[in-house]
Amino acid sequence: MFSALEQLDWDISLAINHWHSAWADAFMTFISRTWPWIPLYAVLIGLIIYCYRKKNAWWIPVLGVVVLVGLADWTSVHFFKDVVCRFRPGHTPELQGMVLLPAGRGGGYSFVSSHAANCFAIAAYVTYVLKNSFRFFLYGPMYLWAVVIGYSRIYLGKHFFGDVLCGAIWGVLLAFLMWRLIRLLLSRYYPSVLQSPVRLPKK
Repeated sequence: MFSALEQLDWDISLAINHWHSAWADAFMTFISRTWPWIPLYAVLIGLIIYCYRKKNAWWIPVLGVVVLVGLADWTSVHFFKDVVCRFRPGHTPELQGMVLLPAGRGGGYSFVSSHAANCFAIAAYVTYVLKNSFRFFLYGPMYLWAVVIGYSRIYLGKHFFGDVLCGAIWGVLLAFLMWRLIRLLLSRYYPSVLQSPVRLPKK
């Protein structure tokens, strides 16, 4: 059963990895990096501060996202990668010569994808935090962003499909637990913030 699932995981991953072109190599490598998304992170932090500025409550949800990202990154390595010790596609002996590696093989282990855990944690948390003030987030734009990042990791041969899927599930679970904690803190110390969320004025 396990070998059949692993073979399916390899087949899906290789199918994505072999959809190959020069422009896609450059694009996937670019979006897989951290620095291109710094402006997006700054905007999201700005929106959180704006929505929770009443009574200066903003520091709680902002602290939540900082702790969440650190937690998602740390646990993806120490709870999974260092325990499961699954090779990345480029290091897997059975797949040698079969994986296209436009951005190199990568180091360390593969399961789970830290990129997926981090991005899906951010996506879920930001959706929880901002959906009452911005209906736009109810339509899942942050999840779409996280899916594209996860796809890029498979395309580049850095991770298997299963690594990204499980990393995404782990990130969403952590985000849910973090939001429950943040809501508990806000309801105790800043209840009016949750009762009447700030919305942008209509034109």
